[in-house]
Amino acid sequence: MRTSWNMTSLILGIFVIAFALTNTGCTPKISDEQLLKLRELKEQAARLESDIKKKEAEKSALEKEVSARQAEAKQSQQNKEFIQQKLQTWPNSWPDFVPPSTEGVIEMTPAPEVKKKKGKK
Repeated sequence: MRTSWNMTSLILGIFVIAFALTNTGCTPKISDEQLLKLRELKEQAARLESDIKKKEAEKSALEKEVSARQAEAKQSQQNKEFIQQKLQTWPNSWPDFVPPSTEGVIEMTPAPEVKKKKGKK
């Protein structure tokens, strides 16, 4: 009988200690200071998120500009190489080009100037 009494008191003691630890020390309410701090932190988080979105948009715009400049530089390099290639074969750069001939072309000489008489008619 003594052992059952000891066992009962031991179990009851454990429940009392567990109940005391879980129900004391913590209040379900937050203080006004904590609420104010929480609101400030939420506002700061919202500002930071909007800043991040703005910077990402700026980054994508800059990346587009860089790719456009790179494409322009590539096109310029290709033009430069084309011109250098044509300069190496200078007189015959365009073999299919035939300059117009001057045969059969009649040159026109300007008419002499007519002197006008000054005076009465």
